[in-house]
Amino acid sequence: MPVSNTCVKTGEGQVGMLQIPYPDAPGPGQALVRTRLSTICGSDIHVVDHLPVPAGVPMGHEAVGTVEAVGAGVTAFRPGDRVVVSCLLCCGTCRRCMEGDHQVCETFNAPANLLFGAQGEFFLVNGAQTSMAKVPDSLEDEQVLFVTDIMSTGFAAIERAELKPGDTVAIFAQGPVGLCATAGARTYGAGLIIAVEGIPERAAMAKRFGADVVVDPANAVAEIMRLTGNRGVDVAVEALGHEVTFQNACAVVRNGGTVSSVGVYGGYTELRLPTGGSFMHRKIVTTLCPVGTARMERLMALIQGGKVDLRPLLTHSMKLSETPAGYELFRKREGGVLKIALRP
Repeated sequence: MPVSNTCVKTGEGQVGMLQIPYPDAPGPGQALVRTRLSTICGSDIHVVDHLPVPAGVPMGHEAVGTVEAVGAGVTAFRPGDRVVVSCLLCCGTCRRCMEGDHQVCETFNAPANLLFGAQGEFFLVNGAQTSMAKVPDSLEDEQVLFVTDIMSTGFAAIERAELKPGDTVAIFAQGPVGLCATAGARTYGAGLIIAVEGIPERAAMAKRFGADVVVDPANAVAEIMRLTGNRGVDVAVEALGHEVTFQNACAVVRNGGTVSSVGVYGGYTELRLPTGGSFMHRKIVTTLCPVGTARMERLMALIQGGKVDLRPLLTHSMKLSETPAGYELFRKREGGVLKIALRP
């Protein structure tokens, strides 16, 4: 029986390491995966700090790993396969999955279908047949790690906004998800890309990922309106999860434009919607990370084709056993941290 040294939630705002046993033989539809590379996500902080998730729950939902064993019904994978695993689990057969919205899988009770345990030496995957994808031999673990969550989320912010080539985009906050949205805007052919960020290291990374201009949050609305001749942007992306950035995104979108929100508003029970400016004629879309085998394969094809490289996001490296210290570093945003590579 494999025993995994895994980061778990130990209380509100707290994590620690715990030894968790896993079965040698996974159940039907399951796969046991040995972690090769994992990381800490902003939504992990929400789970630990804000959500009513009980103590003892294993943490982590972004990982590259090696399949150790599969259960009945899992025919697409076998032991030894190197795989990426969706941050949200999906069955592939419920009504929502059949419509292509695997992230809101009814079988696994979305949004409670988050993968847990990837910040450990082993973790168990439900819905393995449609929640994993094989990694091409030509790609490194570090290249594909983010197709499991933040690359998919950031790119989906642009996709769901139905961006057209040449459109002007403003992306509020250049944390990991916002940077992926910036990379997505570049990949999908945006004209002017305006990033909003006040942390110098993140502003520099935004330029590296495709932003044409970076403006300070303090005067973002006025500066974006100036840059667009007071017209406003075609698409405004909110990638922080704060009410003020959501309102600012609404303030800078043109008439008929789109506000695309991928922020996690864990600290809010409601958001106030400003009714000025383009309120009379705009579209607001929200996006939960698109997942599933086909989604991750498509994103890896972009990487394999040289269209995007997100490896610079991995600014720090730690052992999996040091994950609790990684949470503190990630929370404080110290030392230019964006994403922490966690390895066994």
